[in-house]
Order: sequence, then structure tokens, then C-alpha cells
Amino acid sequence: MKDLPIGVSTFENLVKGNTLYVDKTEILYQLLKGDNQKRYFFSRPRRFGKSTTCSTLNAIFSGQKELFKNLWIGQSDYEWVARPIIRFDFSRISHQNADELIKGLHSALDDHAKASGLVLTKQQLKEKFAELINALAIKFGPVVIIIDEYDKPIVDLIDTPSHIEPVRAELRNFYGTLKGDVVDKDIHFIFITGISKFSKVALFSDLNNLEDITYDVRAAALVGYTDQEVDKYLGEHIQAFANKRQENYDQTRQVLKTWYNGYRFTDDNLKVYNPFSLHNCLTKFALRNHWFTSGTPTFLIKFIEKNPHIAVDIETIEGSFLAESSLDSFTLDLYYQNYRTLLLQTGYLTFASDYDANKRGYKVAYPNEEVRYSMTEQIMQFVGGITPENFGEFGDRFRKALVADDLGLFCKHLEDFIKLVPHNIRVNLEKFYQQVFFMVCVLFGKRPATEVATEKGFMDLLMEGTKYTFVVEFKRDGTPEIALAQIEEKRYWEPYEILKTKKIILAGITFNKTDNGTQVLWKTKELGQK
Repeated sequence: MKDLPIGVSTFENLVKGNTLYVDKTEILYQLLKGDNQKRYFFSRPRRFGKSTTCSTLNAIFSGQKELFKNLWIGQSDYEWVARPIIRFDFSRISHQNADELIKGLHSALDDHAKASGLVLTKQQLKEKFAELINALAIKFGPVVIIIDEYDKPIVDLIDTPSHIEPVRAELRNFYGTLKGDVVDKDIHFIFITGISKFSKVALFSDLNNLEDITYDVRAAALVGYTDQEVDKYLGEHIQAFANKRQENYDQTRQVLKTWYNGYRFTDDNLKVYNPFSLHNCLTKFALRNHWFTSGTPTFLIKFIEKNPHIAVDIETIEGSFLAESSLDSFTLDLYYQNYRTLLLQTGYLTFASDYDANKRGYKVAYPNEEVRYSMTEQIMQFVGGITPENFGEFGDRFRKALVADDLGLFCKHLEDFIKLVPHNIRVNLEKFYQQVFFMVCVLFGKRPATEVATEKGFMDLLMEGTKYTFVVEFKRDGTPEIALAQIEEKRYWEPYEILKTKKIILAGITFNKTDNGTQVLWKTKELGQK
């Protein structure tokens, strides 16, 4: 059983060591094949495998066929031609300000030249970059350019306005080198990757020949693990974890899927697992928020602290709509204001539907339990002052009520929980309370369906309990009897009565604003009883 790659992203070290490498080379082959020039841009959340992809491309273009003998591309008709490579990792280039960035880039160019026996004479950064490309092409042939974490200087300085604009100008000038007749004929391949997908105006206004494969089905599984890959490569690790949990393989497999799967980046309905969390969970035998805690989104929390009303939107964001135009108009000037796009790009949201051609966009949602629970806990803690201990205590109460099918007890706990939510992120809207109810159910063990279409209208919520199926209607500032009467009048339960395997409970729940806070009232009726 191979070790899982925690802290290892260099392809050669993965292959030569006793460390797992999930074979992505068939996907890379499809992106590389053909004689025409390839220039790709690709963004994904942090710790998803982008650096390993860059390292794998480096090994392919270095002609190191022996490293790939047991991988898909090593058995293919790929032509193993060693090419000169210029590779930048901006996490290793100083960028505290524009001057430091310029020095760091000059140093990186000089290092590349020295490694190839070249001496560069140009003094300006853009001309020096072009000089390196031309010189390498003359000596060795057309050049491969790989840029990892292209956006790190921008993201790191996003809260420092006095520094970010000069840095952006330098980066735009530097990347602009790659466009034009001076270097075009000398470039074989370009691959640029990072977390953010800024509009081309922000950094690539001079580089309009990049093919963006961020949301391209060809790259849907380029990073992250599919279900098939998890079973193929991680089966032994999952079985070991199942033994530790005293469960069978399928039970543990489902738990891992709930916690770490769910990332969908394209129109294809392919979902992938977060590899970082999966590796850590199966190595440490700990079902925890590994990815989230490795880089809490403090940038977002700070923004929410200054704009508490946004917390309401984030807490009710499940199933909300994101326009396609938002994906291509993400700019530095509106970095925080476009927080839904920001959350999508950074991995805290994902596509939750196919593309809607009529609305021209997608539904978005949290990808999995790790992100859903962590985001809610963070918002409650930083904005509402609810401690993780209080959050965990309520979680235990909610779980016990849900397991017992005790809707009344659940509603009592919900009333107490809502009192902890500060007034500045609480709004007296039916949708808000519905989403809080839904969020709590999902966080603590259930996944109810919302806005369920029936012949006579939309049912607010349908939840499968242990012994019962609950058909729920919500109201604000009313009586639960009115909500229950609507269920009976509309006969929302009928589609589920035909093939029922559990008893059906009709439930009217109301959220009423009083001087002492929000009062949660409920009335239930078992179907068939008077």
C-alpha cells in the first residue's frame, strides 16, 4: 500500500518514491496532442493538484519517458521530445511590492538562462523575458512555458491598495511578453494556472490567445479524484479506515463521499473529491475539516465582519443562482463585491446544476459537508460570536432529535439556536428561516429536499426520517395550523403515499417574531389520522 502524498507535489518524487500518483496523463495527452500551438489557462482551488500537474508537464516536456513507463501516456503514441522549459512558481518569487516582484522576476530569468548556459543582456523585464525565449529557441528549439500560481502576488496584496496596482501593472506587462511576433514562433506550449480566474482585462489584456479550460469538460477531472479513481487507487486505504471505524467498506466509502466529494467545475455532471482532505483523512484516520483549516478564508471573514448583511446571503446560498457573465467579469476592482464568484473560484462553492440556457447561469451550493459545516461555523463564530463549543453542543442536540424523528424537540432546539444568531445577520423573512432549518438538518445528519414540485404547487421541504417521511410547510408570523391546512388542501403528500415505505407525517412550522426573540411553533399530523 503506497503512502499518500501529503506535502509532496513533485512528479518525479511521487513516481520514484513509494507514494501514490493518480494517473492523469491520458487527460494531459488529449490536451497536448496535435501539431498546433497550445496555450492553456486553468484555475482551480488551492491544494487541488495544480502544482503536481505543472510538475508532470515539466517531466513530459523534459522527455523523461522512463518516469511514465507504468502510466497511460507511457503506453501511448506520444512523441517524447525534450524541449527547453521556462517554469515560474510565483509562490517562490518575492512580491511584497512592485520593486520586490521586479527583482524576483529578474532573478528567475537569470537563473533559467544560467542553467542553459546563456547570458541575458536586456535590462527591461519584458525585453529580458523575450530575450530568454528567443535564445532558448535558437539553442534548443521551441520553448515550453509553465506558470504556477500566476495570481499569488495579486491575491496576497488584495487588501493593500497602494501596492496592488503597481504589482498588477508589472504582471500585465510581464505576461504581455507572451503575445506578439517577437516570441510567438519560438513558443511550443504555454500552461498558466492559479486559483483566481480574473477577467482578461485584469492581467491578460495583451494576451488574448490563451485558451481557458477552467470550465472545459476536457479538464473536468484534471485535478481532484473521481469516484472511479478513489476506488481504484485508494481502496486499501479506505478499507483500513473502515476497519478502524468498525464499518464495512461501503459505509466508510459513503461517509468519505459525503464529506469530501462534490466539486463540479464543468457542464459535465462529473464531481471530484478534494485530494488534500482525502489524503489527510485516510492517513490520519480522522474525519475532519482538513482542507478548510489549512487555509481559512480570512479574506472573506474580514469582508463579512464589515458587511454583516452578506452573512445572510451566504447562510442561505444553497441552490442560489449565479449568472454566467459573473464568471468572466471577475475583476480586482470588484474582488469582494463579487463574493459568490470568489467563493466559487476558491472552492467554497461549486456548480449544483446544469447550465440553464434560459437564465444563462447555474445554481451553486457548498460542495460537501466539510465546507458546509466549516463555513457555517466560521460565520457564526466571527460574525455572531457563537463559539465552536456552543456550535458543537447544539450539533449534538440536533443529531439526537433527528435520529429519534422528534420534530418537536428539533424545533425547540432550533428556537434556542436562532436566539444565538445575532440580529445583524438575522432577517425576518420566511426564506431565511427555511434556510436555517435546512442548513441545520444538512449539517447534522439529514439532507431534505426543498421546494419540491407537486401537481398542485411546491412543497417547502421533504425529509426522510428514520421511521417517518416528513412533509413540511413553513410560515412566518402565523399559526402552524394554517401551514398544516395548506399541506392538506394542496395534498402535497400524494406522490409519496403511493409508494410509501414509511409513515407520512404532515408538519406545519411557523417562525413568529416576538419581543423575546423568534418563536418556533409546530403542529404535526400523521397521514390517515383524524
